[in-house]
Amino acid sequence: MVDAGTKALAQEWLDVDYLPSTRAIVEKMLADGDADGLKTLLGSRLAFGTAGLRGPMGAGYNRMNHVTVFQCTQGIVAYLLKTCDEASLKEKGVVIGYDHRRHECGVDSEMMARAAAAACHSKGIK
Repeated sequence: MVDAGTKALAQEWLDVDYLPSTRAIVEKMLADGDADGLKTLLGSRLAFGTAGLRGPMGAGYNRMNHVTVFQCTQGIVAYLLKTCDEASLKEKGVVIGYDHRRHECGVDSEMMARAAAAACHSKGIK
């Protein structure tokens, strides 16, 4: 049985996840009543550490994916805009790299790089 708090987290995830394959993972867990699985994927967030944002790829806030990378990049951009000369930052831009990792759930490194670029672009950073 999935409690109300976990259902709310799942709905929050479904509200922001646009990728059908990762949405399907969370939707199936909801339908199956997999509370433990949902809590694993959604109950905590990846921590940004000295090596950056690291973790297994997959659906949910506790995995590397397009949503978590976009949200993390929003935070990094906010920090950069507070600590760097905004005009210079927007003129020079940032560098975003990626490799060729892919996960069976449909998440891949290029997708996450594009999500990071979108977060930067949304604040005028190229």
